[in-house]
Amino acid sequence: MKKRLTKLVALTLALVMLTGCGLPGFGSGGGGENDLSGTLGNTLSQITDRASMKHNPDGVMFSDMRYARPDTEGLAADVAAVEDALESGAALKRVEELLDRCMDDYDDFSTMYSLANIYNCKDLRDEYYAAEYEWISTESANVSRLFDEMYYACAGSELGQALEEDYFWDGFCEEYADPNDSYYNDVTVALMQRESELISRYREIVAEPTIMYEGRERSFHELADELGSADDLASYYKYLAVLLSYYRKYNRPLAEVYIELMRVRTEMAEEMGFSSCEEMEYVFCFGRDYTPEDGAVFVGGVKADLVPIYLWAKDTGLSYGVDYSPLSSDELYADMKAVTDSIGRECSDAFAFMSQYGLYDIEPSIHKADTSFQTYLSNYDAPFIFLNPAGTTQDLLTFVHEFGHYTDAYANFDANETIDVAEIFSQGLEFLSLSHMGGVLSGGEIDTLRRGKMIDALDTYIQQAAFADFESKAHALGPDELTADKLNALALQAAKDFGFCDEGFEEYYMYFWMDITHFFEYPFYVISYPVSLDVAMQIYELELQEPGRGMAKYFEILPRDWESFMETVTNGGLRSPFAEGATSSIAALIGGTLGYDGPLADAA
Repeated sequence: MKKRLTKLVALTLALVMLTGCGLPGFGSGGGGENDLSGTLGNTLSQITDRASMKHNPDGVMFSDMRYARPDTEGLAADVAAVEDALESGAALKRVEELLDRCMDDYDDFSTMYSLANIYNCKDLRDEYYAAEYEWISTESANVSRLFDEMYYACAGSELGQALEEDYFWDGFCEEYADPNDSYYNDVTVALMQRESELISRYREIVAEPTIMYEGRERSFHELADELGSADDLASYYKYLAVLLSYYRKYNRPLAEVYIELMRVRTEMAEEMGFSSCEEMEYVFCFGRDYTPEDGAVFVGGVKADLVPIYLWAKDTGLSYGVDYSPLSSDELYADMKAVTDSIGRECSDAFAFMSQYGLYDIEPSIHKADTSFQTYLSNYDAPFIFLNPAGTTQDLLTFVHEFGHYTDAYANFDANETIDVAEIFSQGLEFLSLSHMGGVLSGGEIDTLRRGKMIDALDTYIQQAAFADFESKAHALGPDELTADKLNALALQAAKDFGFCDEGFEEYYMYFWMDITHFFEYPFYVISYPVSLDVAMQIYELELQEPGRGMAKYFEILPRDWESFMETVTNGGLRSPFAEGATSSIAALIGGTLGYDGPLADAA
């Protein structure tokens, strides 16, 4: 039989925060692909007949895709049937038939996980989907463990080598040679389930926060939307007061959840044999081929090379935003279609598919999760995009970002070996799309977006590096040493160290950690943004040197011929983000584009 590309629910929700991206992890709550990336072998190299694969073969509209709680008892029985067949000496064909049934079960679980998350995010007040998301995310740890055990049984059986050659992937038996190497046991599964419960508690807190306003209790989200969209100075000051009331009221409840999450994750790391939670997330959840030490060096480079430009941008007023034009959701859709038509290739094909089956939600709502993401519906081999737009032309770049993920998932049938490569495709497409907006925006609007995108890139380096710095230092203290006050102090120090703490607003900046979804749901994810942005900007530099060259490089690496981030960078002929002088090189590009005339470090 032909080797099968199996799906992975870890990282099903593609990438969130900042422009959104985020992934509810399967197994390690919020976690990442690597808890089952080996188990389900989610790599394109396994496909021997890619042409035979088809997206949404039954032509199901998203509106007709129904959520139903997966039959986990049936799934467990199907896994047991595989193990029984192996023990009884069943024929290879029979074992493969039973494995196919398990993979179908897994696809169904993955799909329902994605649908539960989509509907939970569509309206955080919906108690049914909030409960279903908590249930399925909690149950995912057991499912991960079942498949992990089944794969060890397959590899250790008399049919192991035959299954590797005919059903799995090269190196399968070696990868699953010793069951003692498994990260799954009663302790870790219980901790994963506790982690999922805490994430649901976090979502519950941020779903409907209320504050006292003018003598009565009001919805924070409604007030923030009402006051934040007004143009007058009086409303702005009221908005600031409302925001501070929210921070003060929910600082300790959110700190309690976050600290408990750190405690659970630290225990999980110890049980798995990692030296720290950070190392566990890098290896087990995100499958990175660079280390926390590499990440720390990169963050240090951002501080040394880019903070001076950021401070200059603040002094000149550049960093305080760009005046974007209004844009409705209908206009957003039409503009995005025109951009993808202009780019062509996989982008236009993916957009046509998305449009044909209604695989998107781009309507604004104060009750939606304040995020954007791409997720994959395995039963239908169909990506899905979720946006909560702000109503300006900046939404077009947010849409493009998520559509970079969408194109990757569409072209590669959701092969997602590493999140850092996924972020190259999202952030790279943002830059490249600016040359394809001539038919939808005026020259002035495109110039505004181009300038805004470069400012956004600078913000991404600075803020996400600061977030990574905060996160590392918070975990280094240990959850038993932390309090809400210590978290606030670490956040304020990071804001000062990276230059975005405005004088007089210190109390606001010490609470910034409360707003970062990744800290709660996707720990140690944020470093992927600036690291992959470095590579995306190298692609943009190629485009600046010669129109079409950067786009050619983008589509050259899109097929994911290499599994890891650094393999993709190296074989793609690009520079490592961790090379000496890497951040100073990027500083030269950003500084030159924005008109920075201060000193720059020597670029390598």
